[in-house]
Amino acid sequence: MTLTIYKFNYNFYGPTYSLCFSLSEETTKQIDEWNLSLDKTVLDEQLKTGSFRGKFPIDDDEKLLLGKMKEDGIIQPYYGFMNARACIYTFQILYKSCKIEINHTVMEQKIFIEEPVSIKRLKLLGALSNPKRGFMMKKQEYKTLSKWKFWNPIDEFTPRYIYTFSPTTIGVGIKVFDNITNETIDITDYNDW
Repeated sequence: MTLTIYKFNYNFYGPTYSLCFSLSEETTKQIDEWNLSLDKTVLDEQLKTGSFRGKFPIDDDEKLLLGKMKEDGIIQPYYGFMNARACIYTFQILYKSCKIEINHTVMEQKIFIEEPVSIKRLKLLGALSNPKRGFMMKKQEYKTLSKWKFWNPIDEFTPRYIYTFSPTTIGVGIKVFDNITNETIDITDYNDW
């Protein structure tokens, strides 16, 4: 199990970068199994009561659809218009390893994983031959981060920064927290949504 962080160099009009946190297959499987068990709890209650603890109500037509999907082996509870999933992913690099926290915001449960980290600096085309599940900080988001007054690129792969990815149905929100200043920046490129 190794988390791979790819730093891509575009280098078209001077050096510009993006980062990709790529999860190992073992970690992806562990997260998926944990998330599936929580999603199943949410879906079962939605099908039984029409909501989950009074949130995320579904009507009779949606109940029928989600029930049919469940019969077909698809567990997909309704988390609102914006959220296909209820998880937020946080990464903190600890030099030779990475601490990963996944927070299921609806069930209010977390899972923590720590695994070795491999950092690879590639040209963009080299990275395309390594497709794995992960989270991408695109060029514009990295540019926004690099302009932040609390950003120090020397520390980007150290415990100083914590990277948070919040997937939605239309894009992924990205925030970076600085452990030294306790400041946070939202670098999400909302224009790309």
